[in-house]
Order: sequence, then structure tokens, then C-alpha cells
Amino acid sequence: MQEQTAILEFKGVAVRSASSQISGISQIDFSLGRGEIAVVSLEEGREHIPLAPLAQGLLTPDSGCVLFQGADWAHMKAARQSVERGRIRRVYEHYGWVTNLDVMENLCLSECHHTQRTRDEVMQEIRGLARRFGLEDIPEARPTRVHGMVLRKLEWVRALVGTPSLIILERPLFGAPKADAPKLMEAVCEASRRGVAVLWLTEDERVMECRSLGALRQFRMDGEKLVAVSSGRESDG
Repeated sequence: MQEQTAILEFKGVAVRSASSQISGISQIDFSLGRGEIAVVSLEEGREHIPLAPLAQGLLTPDSGCVLFQGADWAHMKAARQSVERGRIRRVYEHYGWVTNLDVMENLCLSECHHTQRTRDEVMQEIRGLARRFGLEDIPEARPTRVHGMVLRKLEWVRALVGTPSLIILERPLFGAPKADAPKLMEAVCEASRRGVAVLWLTEDERVMECRSLGALRQFRMDGEKLVAVSSGRESDG
């Protein structure tokens, strides 16, 4: 039986630190398959770890390569990169909204651009996901006029819409009510069961301890290295 291609793979990836706000990483070897959830534990208050932009092909490593569904981001033409990024959803560590579009336009943008689904169909799914997270209405406003806590939960909605191949969550619980954390974990677990690969970067120990997250793999950042955590023992990943 032919081995299935990994959704995301880092091969000997290293990035030099660009500033005091962005951490370098060193010799990371890591792969993530369909339906797998990889949780990377981050130190509280530590500078930005550039795993997410590397995974999306938005940052080129100084050495090594990053593969998405078997193809090296660095060797793709721009048109193909755009198509492949359409299969990725992301909750950004900081602000991740297009300011000259209203909230619903932001939420629909990727799904309507990269699929054949109608806007009405996408909006219906968005509203259903929003209700799941306690939001009865989508604000009819630009993102800059919406409360940060609401925007955070709407980022969850945007990440879960449709059938992406990969979801990247960068500290997604920051700024969100603690009571809503289990709702996000449950929704992510459901996406995993549908075959979506999930890369979750977090400082929140509740995620590492959550037993409901199915095919969960645990890692932590140790300086510039990614270390696998399993059954109380650790190894370089």
C-alpha cells in the first residue's frame, strides 16, 4: 500500500532571528498527516515563533525546505502558491483582518475565492459556526469597529469554514473567554476527524491536557529547537 503524502513537512528547516520580536528556529524536522493535530507548547511572553508563515510558504527558510502536500513552497510558481494557500486556514497571533472589508466579507473571502460554493451557502455555514461559539449575529461593520473578543471568536469561524487541508492556530485562545475554550477544542477535533491537519501553537496548558483532541501529537519549543513530548519523555523533532 502506498504511503500517504504528508500535508505539511519541515525538512531541516532553520531561520535566523530577524529581530528581537521574532525568534530563530534551528534544524526542525517535522511532518503532519491527514487528521493529525500537532500542539506546540510555547513559553508565555516569548517572541513570535515563525512556524505559521513557514507552513504557508510566506517565509523562505535560510536552510532546509517546507513541503505542503508534497510540494516545496520555494519551487512553486506564484499562481500555484495562491491555489495551495486557499487550502489553508489560519488564526493569526495578532491582527489578521482586511481593514477595508467588512467582517462578513472577510469571513467569506477565502472560501468564495478558492471554491465554487455560492456566497449564500458560505454565509449560512458561517452563521452556524458563529452560533456555536455564542455569536447570534455577525457584526455589520469593519473589523476595526468590532470588539477584540468577538473578532477572536470570528477568527475561529473563518478557520473552520469549508474543507481546508490544514488549519493553523496561533495562540487562538488569547483574548477569548475561558469558557469558550472547550467549544474551540471540540470544533477542532471534529475537523480532525474529517481529515483536516491542524497545527496549534499555544501557551495554554489546557490544550496539551485535552483528552478529547483525537490524533494529538505534542511538542514544545526548547530555545530554537522543536522537541517532541510523548509519555513523559522528550526527543528532538
